[in-house]
Amino acid sequence: MFNFLILTILVTISFFVNADEIQLADSHGPISIMGDHMHKKGEFMFSYRFGKMNMNNVANGTKKIDTNSVMSSPNGASNNLGNYMNAPISMKMNMHMFGGMYAPSDNLTFMIMTSYQEKVMTQQRMPMAGGSRFDVNSSGFSDTRISTLINILNNDLTKTHIGTVLSLPTGSIDQRDTTPASSYTRLGYSMQNGTGTYDALFFLNNINKFGKLKIGEQFLYKKAFSGNNSKNYKYGDVFELNLWSSYRLIDNVSSSIRINYNYQKKMNGSDNEMNPRMSPAMDSHNKGHNKINLGFGVNLVNTSKIFKNHRIGIEGTFPIYQNLRGLQMQETFRFMIGWQYAP
Repeated sequence: MFNFLILTILVTISFFVNADEIQLADSHGPISIMGDHMHKKGEFMFSYRFGKMNMNNVANGTKKIDTNSVMSSPNGASNNLGNYMNAPISMKMNMHMFGGMYAPSDNLTFMIMTSYQEKVMTQQRMPMAGGSRFDVNSSGFSDTRISTLINILNNDLTKTHIGTVLSLPTGSIDQRDTTPASSYTRLGYSMQNGTGTYDALFFLNNINKFGKLKIGEQFLYKKAFSGNNSKNYKYGDVFELNLWSSYRLIDNVSSSIRINYNYQKKMNGSDNEMNPRMSPAMDSHNKGHNKINLGFGVNLVNTSKIFKNHRIGIEGTFPIYQNLRGLQMQETFRFMIGWQYAP
């Protein structure tokens, strides 16, 4: 079914393309990268992305451990003398991302983005409590990012810009659901929708063109500058590097390959209402990571009268290295499909 959908999109775009006004598919980077391009004066763009992420298997560092080992592991709440009562089994997240861009000048582009998240986590109880499994769910809007993109260099061979981003704490950090312990339990950190802090992000984006081949780099740094949130914690600083290459197969279709490196420092503080003895998901000691991911994508663009200036981007991302701080679930894959429209 999915292959048929892709084929239909390709055929439709190829049929309607207008060669006199053509835009190139590789003028945008892989759909998973935000802020990869700027716009000319007076231009604006709307976007919608649907993302899906799955997690399975608990690991400590790089080593997978089974469910019984998780529940016999010392937690960080009692000088490592107590054990966890539950173990996470899997987590799934769907994310609907909404964005807009506007350029008041050729050298300046503004961008705003937020998302609506849907999450479900399956956990298993310890044998003494019956060993049964249960699900917890959360949903809601995430934090909102307001960005300013500033042009540094723009010629036929190289495009370079910087971005400054303010992340507003519009996502809830008080998501609750029914668990075997309570009908109104505050859920673990990963099940919350936001950070609860004002965060600053800075990134540098560069693209070099070699005919139909493009090579891009984006370096990003994120820091919570408002101190601990209302629940007495903040996430660690994030360093992220994206390296990608795209090749224009035909004018309105390009493919891409991307390597992503993501490093997050440990969490500062903890939510006093989350009992770390219940699950690794509620233990703030289990936050922070080194990850390397590999992504494969395709960009499609159409300039016909019917679908003029509509784009579709698709990317699948797979982990190739995960070194997790403490006990955390490993990612198994990420998938994103997005629509972009610049009238």
